Amino acid sequence: MGAFRVNKSTSLIERTVNALTQFKKATALRFPGRGGTTSTGNLAQWQILNDFTSGEAVNYVNEIGDVGGASLVIAAVNWLGRVLPEAHLNVIEMDDEGMEIPIPDHPAAELWRRPNEFYSCTTMCKAYAHSWIVTGNPYFLKIREKSGVVRELWYIPPAMIRPVWPDDGSEFISGYEYKVDGRTQVFPAEDVIHFRDGIDPCNPRLGLSPVASVMRELYTDQQVATYSALLMKNGAVPPVVISLRDSVNAIGFDSKKVREGYLKQTQGDERGKAWVTGAAVRIDKVGFAPADLNLAQLRRLPEERLSAVIGIPAIVLGYGAGLDKATYSNARQAAEFATESYLVPLYRYIEEELTHQLLRDFDETGSLQFRFDLTQVRALSEDQDAQYARLTAAYNGGWLKRSEVREMAGYEWDEGDEVYVSRAVESADEEIVEEVPVAPDAAVVPVSEAGDESQDAVSPEPEPSAAKVLRLKAKDKPLADDVLDDAVEWLLSIGEPEAAGRIRAVPKK
Repeated sequence: MGAFRVNKSTSLIERTVNALTQFKKATALRFPGRGGTTSTGNLAQWQILNDFTSGEAVNYVNEIGDVGGASLVIAAVNWLGRVLPEAHLNVIEMDDEGMEIPIPDHPAAELWRRPNEFYSCTTMCKAYAHSWIVTGNPYFLKIREKSGVVRELWYIPPAMIRPVWPDDGSEFISGYEYKVDGRTQVFPAEDVIHFRDGIDPCNPRLGLSPVASVMRELYTDQQVATYSALLMKNGAVPPVVISLRDSVNAIGFDSKKVREGYLKQTQGDERGKAWVTGAAVRIDKVGFAPADLNLAQLRRLPEERLSAVIGIPAIVLGYGAGLDKATYSNARQAAEFATESYLVPLYRYIEEELTHQLLRDFDETGSLQFRFDLTQVRALSEDQDAQYARLTAAYNGGWLKRSEVREMAGYEWDEGDEVYVSRAVESADEEIVEEVPVAPDAAVVPVSEAGDESQDAVSPEPEPSAAKVLRLKAKDKPLADDVLDDAVEWLLSIGEPEAAGRIRAVPKK
């Protein structure tokens, strides 16, 4: 911004006015734009840019109509609206060791679960999904009590609200203008939660609409659907030209009557029936038949482009472009990929924005954070199962303590979990699993009163080989008698007569 130039010979008031004037000029460079004059959405702005760069005169936004009602868009909206509420939002606090401590029944989390008395978090998340996919700008309005505490959250359609700012650009966003039923109200910026999908270059105060760049594809898909419907209404008969045959006299030929007769006998309830006429006419097809157009392939390109722009695989959205080679296995993999690459980053973004825009109304210290519980997301359950399997194998393998396993899995542990487990013994009858306490770092050597080390010093026991003997015995491996005797003697010394008996027992086949 640079240093302000102040003339010390002027009065304090004049210096203050000059400083404020220079500050406004400097901030105007930071926050450019005419105050509150930008349109509510960015679909029209992108359309203007597309027309300018391509030279086209087709206004695809007007031709499509309600972009949010297009079937391709609704497929993405429905998927996101279904999976987004799966993860429960909690409030956590970080301790000195960096561990997350959940705070149960926090009022901010309860507000998210039940934003108001008329709809739940699930309904609000579906509304969020629609605004996020279509415009990239979901809005929630905070309703406060007289004390200033936020008690309700309400979804506001993006077409009804927009950010506003001073004409001089001294503030990035000073409030939000809300228009409904011909009335206008401006809410303070701190009373509106505004999510943005990136930054729209046409207006940095707005997010970027994912579907704005695929208007032509949406228009193409809509026109293919319209053509298909009209074609079926006409009995799947493409447009034709009815003309007199060569060398036929046109005197007395009533073209209007012939046309009406053709339409009457080939459309409506008569479609599919034979058309008979006494006129010597010839019928030439001027339109393409459905097979010539390949309507199915024409609909694949819009599906592929929209799927690529949004970032959700076509197979997950149920598009035909993704279902041609779909199987249960790759459909599940695609769902996991969509969750990990699209949904999880979106969860993290929502956590960050809600922590900054909502949780600060409940926690002025800034020590609390929102966190989604991703263990509730079905598509990630396979990863959880794999994680538990790895931890279980590590514990049963004897190279991780039970306390370490429980901590990695996100569970609490106590001193009783500071144990290893010996390797499972593959015997003929059953597995023998023994929990072994953690060995101390160094053996404790008692000292006599004279200061000499006692001869009865405690030293760690050498690792026995009885488990290995049992495994080999269970696999019917030949073993020397002295090895068997040593194993039996050791097992008897530790009070395991049953295991010692298995050493001499004949393995079951």
